[in-house]
Amino acid sequence: MPLGHGYTIEEQITGQAKQGGIQIDIYPLLASAVEFKDEVGSSVDIRMCPRELRISEGRQISMHLK
Repeated sequence: MPLGHGYTIEEQITGQAKQGGIQIDIYPLLASAVEFKDEVGSSVDIRMCPRELRISEGRQISMHLK
């Protein structure tokens, strides 16, 4: 289907109009929704690499809802 002829993006890509409209997923910002902690419960800054965090092989980091 050619562009500029009134077809939706869905119709242009799939050749069908099953969903219709615009489908949008909204998620909270990661930093405001969760926090990361190590095995002893200390907060971990996930913007740092493992070397900067002094995380060795076998250690775990868990994600928790705020």
